[in-house]
Amino acid sequence: MEARQSKATWEEKRENRRIAKAYASAGWGWRGKEWKCLNYLWTSESRFDHYADNPTSTAYGIAQRLGEDSRRPRIQILRGLRYIDHRFDTPCRAWAFWLRNFYY
Repeated sequence: MEARQSKATWEEKRENRRIAKAYASAGWGWRGKEWKCLNYLWTSESRFDHYADNPTSTAYGIAQRLGEDSRRPRIQILRGLRYIDHRFDTPCRAWAFWLRNFYY
């Protein structure tokens, strides 16, 4: 029986960050300051680890979305970006909320 991986490698995290930056820019126009805020947010939440698991809630993955069920980084990133857009409009607003509450 193959053991399930529980932590992303540095290479996977680096690739996840690259994908997030590309999707944020292409899909939402979030570059520069907005990218920095997204990078701070998801580094604080998961360090861009698509296996990150919060033991005190159902939060999972790169964006630490509640109830996230995908193990695929690209899906987690897209869902996380859509959530930020829907709830906060921008990554900087999500980051400002996170700084006050330590969740978003």
